[in-house]
Amino acid sequence: MADLFPPPLTGSDTGLPSNVAAGLCAIFHLVGGIIFYFIETKDLFVRHWAIQSIYFGAAWIGAFLAISILSGILVHLPGIGLIFAFLFGLLWFIVWLGGMILWVIGIIKAFQGQRWEYPIISNLGKRYFPNLS
Repeated sequence: MADLFPPPLTGSDTGLPSNVAAGLCAIFHLVGGIIFYFIETKDLFVRHWAIQSIYFGAAWIGAFLAISILSGILVHLPGIGLIFAFLFGLLWFIVWLGGMILWVIGIIKAFQGQRWEYPIISNLGKRYFPNLS
């Protein structure tokens, strides 16, 4: 019975087509990237997207954490707290919107089977974590 459904010939450890595995990395950016980075050792395209999604997810989450911590501190300053509340709210929205745009572009590129790197984020990631590249 097992001979009726042979495993797909993808040359990967997951058995998924490269673009599907890369797309899953892009959709579930940080967690998916970490999972596929450790599971997939043969398919270099999937590993590329796993690394890209780790960089992107960490940067996006890190930016939100930094904004949250700074706004939580500076909003409570007497007299200028409302100004900081508005500025950090605007900054939060800009980071969210930019991240959403990059996230959607990454998903599209991954499912299309294209190699692509997130601007700025990938270069910084390669500088600080050269062993991942």
